[in-house]
Amino acid sequence: MKKRLGSFLLMLAILVAMTSVQARAEKVLNIAGNPNELGVTTFNPIKVELNHDAMTLIYDKFMEWGADGKFYPALAESWTISDDGLTWKMVLKQGVKFHDGSPFNSEVAKWFLEEMKTGPSAYMVGAIDNVEITGPYTITLHLKNPEPNMFFNMAQDFMCIPSMVAYKKYGEEFGIKHVVGSGPYKFESWSPGNELVLVKNADYTWGPSIVDNKGPARIDKIVYKDTKEESTRFLELKTGKIDVVYAVPTMFISKIEEDKSLRIIRMPGDELYHMVMNTQSPPLDNELVRKGIALAVDQESITKNVFANAGKPAFTYLIDSLAESKIDPKDEIHFDLEGAKAALDKAGWTMGKDGIRQDKDGNKLTLKMVAKNESSYRRAAEVIQAQLAKVGVEAKITLMDPSSIRAYYKKGEHQLAIRSYNWENADILEWFLNSKRMGYPNAAMWHDNESDYLMQKAMTRSRSQEEREANFKEYHTYVLNKYVWAPFYLPAKVFAVGSRVVLPKNSRARKFMKIEILDWDLK
Repeated sequence: MKKRLGSFLLMLAILVAMTSVQARAEKVLNIAGNPNELGVTTFNPIKVELNHDAMTLIYDKFMEWGADGKFYPALAESWTISDDGLTWKMVLKQGVKFHDGSPFNSEVAKWFLEEMKTGPSAYMVGAIDNVEITGPYTITLHLKNPEPNMFFNMAQDFMCIPSMVAYKKYGEEFGIKHVVGSGPYKFESWSPGNELVLVKNADYTWGPSIVDNKGPARIDKIVYKDTKEESTRFLELKTGKIDVVYAVPTMFISKIEEDKSLRIIRMPGDELYHMVMNTQSPPLDNELVRKGIALAVDQESITKNVFANAGKPAFTYLIDSLAESKIDPKDEIHFDLEGAKAALDKAGWTMGKDGIRQDKDGNKLTLKMVAKNESSYRRAAEVIQAQLAKVGVEAKITLMDPSSIRAYYKKGEHQLAIRSYNWENADILEWFLNSKRMGYPNAAMWHDNESDYLMQKAMTRSRSQEEREANFKEYHTYVLNKYVWAPFYLPAKVFAVGSRVVLPKNSRARKFMKIEILDWDLK
């Protein structure tokens, strides 16, 4: 009896120990995500307008874009392009399965590329005339015109490939309740405004060539927390409740750098802060009024006083690493106090005794300004409010929750809006200024025939990269001279990482914590 009891107790102890080890062994990465991604409404890559970094962990893409500017095989194992650029033959990776067990193959690839044409990012596949299946794992893309931007498009987060079976099965619920890709992580749960939970795909073994670990991932679970308050994000990083913080506010950078257990990761910036002007809301329908307002924005002062010189002032509508941003300096938008006053005078707005301009009918130049209720946007709005006051423009600020501000733009009731975007391609101009997308993303409510012509010329009639750059420079210059936005800041991309995180020594990835997560670990 004693022997049996002893054996039973020994087995029980082993089971308890094994359970304890398994529980301790689970590696959970906690992330305070990008504040710009608050307000995501779907993880359906075909219908999404505002993307989330988790998309590239749930889904795979045809290609990955490296830090060296080269494009690396992912679900497209290899490709050949005809001399005229109109035929792309692609060999697809075999053995890939979606999280629901369905296979990735030529049928899925063709379906996805055609289905993309029905969504808001249709322009990414707009040059494709048709997709021909030439084998179980080979397809041929027949293009209407050469598309020098095709590589870039194929590697973007908006080109994540979902399960065709799940997409058709779940309909409108796909991307919300059911999110099925083939990536290294599976969608487990999502509480909008609270957290998103992903769990490791134990079957994943087809990581792209840009990472060393082809799968499965070393980290078992990833939790994205929608922590809005900057001070809370900082304190939770300090106490170990958060392992990674996106978009570290400038006020906390030095404090994090002083803590030897924490790290600051800086990467090339792809963000541009700007003030949108609703061009259909009087008096902003007057180009001279917009010019006066744009010239009143002191970019150098904002960079210093709001962002502690952590980035650079912006004078165009594109990030300065792009060739298309290198336009004639005379067409850049620079602070010019006297020029701002002269433009407003010419528009018929005279200075009143109270310091606020008025028109001939006595209407005051008072405008509604909206901004996200976060420190950088709030402080930028306050500084710009003071700058506009110097030229006689009264701006009344309304702070809004990031998750609801895009819906507000769609109503078209705003006049001025402090906002930013993240993108590394000149086609962002088409995204934000296309007259077919009024409200959001075209918060400027911009509709101009010449602008639309130049946009189409740049997007669809460029036969080479050089021609594309020239066409986009022409388009960029035109809209700059229409004063649709007032650009003011180019931030560096700053992340904070806690002591538990083990990063790869030689990362080849262009983006922080996307597919590179396969090479990450936790202590």
